Amino acid sequence: MIHMRQLFLKLGFTASMLLWASIAVTPATAAIIQYSFTGTVDKVNSQLSSTFNTSQLMSGLMTVNTSDTNILTSIGNYAITPFSLNIGDYTATMGTSGQVEIRNGLPGLDAFNVTVNAPNGLNVNFLAPRIFEIQLRGPASVFSSDALPTTPPSVSAFTNFNQWRLVFGPSGGRVQGMLTSLKAVPLPAAVLLFGAGLISLVGLGAGGLRNLRGPQA
Repeated sequence: MIHMRQLFLKLGFTASMLLWASIAVTPATAAIIQYSFTGTVDKVNSQLSSTFNTSQLMSGLMTVNTSDTNILTSIGNYAITPFSLNIGDYTATMGTSGQVEIRNGLPGLDAFNVTVNAPNGLNVNFLAPRIFEIQLRGPASVFSSDALPTTPPSVSAFTNFNQWRLVFGPSGGRVQGMLTSLKAVPLPAAVLLFGAGLISLVGLGAGGLRNLRGPQA
């Protein structure tokens, strides 16, 4: 009986500590931001025309770590973890590495750049996907720092340059176009369910402990 009580007490204590840790750490550190993006297809090299055409649309989703790996105060580099891309019926996912670069000021003025190296996707005419890029450049007023924005600027703010491209093979065959939207999206519901599950676990532990104690006088 004593061992069962101790077990429930430990279970409840551990679950409650995990819950409080998740509540305390997640908002403070803001570990990740998820972005969705869409675009049009404006150009397709001839070696890729069997798969891509200019009537298709592009869309994607990426999760980005908010820890800046660049010590410069005008350039922020942020690692991409999960990544997915759709161009018509073609899909690609995270490759060997990826990052978002935020440039605040010269050279090139303010910029939002995305690079995913060797994304995982099917070969097209024996050419493997080599790199995916988004390049947005605008006036120096787009960003106030090199921090990863929780709410990205409108694509229309980048008036100097707007292009995305998926490059295949060493010859540089590419499908490319313009970005039409870039938005931050809410965290997955699984994050909220995790917290709710821990609360339930604490409740079950407390209920089991009361049952073991029996009716109170």
